[in-house]
Amino acid sequence: MSDWSREPSGLTETDQSLTSSGNDSTMNDRTAMVAARLKDVYRKWVLPVEKKYRYDYFFESPFLSAIEFDSKPQVMLVGQYSVGKTSFIRYLLGRDFPGQRIGPEPTTDRFTVLINGPE
Repeated sequence: MSDWSREPSGLTETDQSLTSSGNDSTMNDRTAMVAARLKDVYRKWVLPVEKKYRYDYFFESPFLSAIEFDSKPQVMLVGQYSVGKTSFIRYLLGRDFPGQRIGPEPTTDRFTVLINGPE
């Protein structure tokens, strides 16, 4: 089994300090550590399999680059009207957002893009 799936008792001193503290910089450190390990797993294990079986040719999907791992994820919600897409976004944000309209009939007639920022 690979080293990143260790039990908590096998954590290094650095790993233990990251899991015991809850401040923002520690969370950023933990996120960076997980992202680095995911990149490493992809590069060492997944990418060779994709190349061997020509994943890019058969599925018309290019191999992931380092830039794609470092970029912010994008999520798109699609569905019939009045099924809860806006309510789901409100739940995730924990508050209302500009341009939000909820009603029994179709109320959204355009795409709405929400991005993280200081406001």
